[in-house]
Amino acid sequence: MIKMGAKTMISHSLRIAWKDLMELFRNRMGLVLLILMPIFMMTMVGFIYPSETSLNNVDIALVNEDQGFGNYTLSSTFITALEAINDNANMMTLMDASNLDEVRDLIQNGDAEGGIIISSDFTSDILSGEQGTLTIVTDQSNPQMSAMIQAVLGEVFEEMG
Repeated sequence: MIKMGAKTMISHSLRIAWKDLMELFRNRMGLVLLILMPIFMMTMVGFIYPSETSLNNVDIALVNEDQGFGNYTLSSTFITALEAINDNANMMTLMDASNLDEVRDLIQNGDAEGGIIISSDFTSDILSGEQGTLTIVTDQSNPQMSAMIQAVLGEVFEEMG
């Protein structure tokens, strides 16, 4: 084992750093890539992941299959809260759909970016103490869409209490 003092170690480190800098400045292509590659990567990431401002007025298909419980339906309360939050945020344009297949067709045809499906036993599950089921369907080419819909649904449930 070689013993080196702090002064010797710093001196060797500075020599190595100087040598590496000299090699970098002599290699013009390496210097150009060192500057251009981060700019290129930031540009690509900007195109791949759209900003939140581009998530305005997104077409979302809404399917309400809830049968309710007696004369009471929690899905209508949920939809009212969803529309109230959407009126403030203006993130979605809600359109009616009849079932999961129609939602998938709308997404594949480009008529909708995603869908929210309220299960047929949504009210009865919640009133019996179980979790109600909501299904989110999105186009997998935009990973932010699912996150945006989940965030809005979280706000809806907070507002509903």
